[in-house]
Amino acid sequence: MTVTHDNLPLLLLKARESSVACIRAVLSDASLTEQQWRVIRTLALAGELNAQDLANQSCILSPSLSRILARLEADKIIIRKVDATDQRALNLKLSAKGKRLHDRLAPRVDKQYQMLVKEAGKDTIAKLANLLEKFNTSTTPAAENG
Repeated sequence: MTVTHDNLPLLLLKARESSVACIRAVLSDASLTEQQWRVIRTLALAGELNAQDLANQSCILSPSLSRILARLEADKIIIRKVDATDQRALNLKLSAKGKRLHDRLAPRVDKQYQMLVKEAGKDTIAKLANLLEKFNTSTTPAAENG
């Protein structure tokens, strides 16, 4: 198959879907969506972030993130707190319940990803990751060339 500008986005979407499909059952058991998990995982890694940084690091658009945060806060998984240096700013972090949820699910999610690596091959995954990193740093989403 020849990759063209017409089918590259579709191929990338299919690859994303394949990589996420392997963890859906784990997330479903915990009544979480993939986007909610990305927020939880990002906050677990970062500790505390403002909403803009969280949106950027978890690759979730702000309107979607607002809905996700409202649900996670209602479920007492995240906490909003006033920034220590700027009283007008709010930061987000995992609650104790959120940390326990992450710690319970992370090994299961990681196990699913390890199965994906085993299926596809370590070298294939490494090459793909390197190519995607290169692709992501060489493209600018705002540029439109027709």
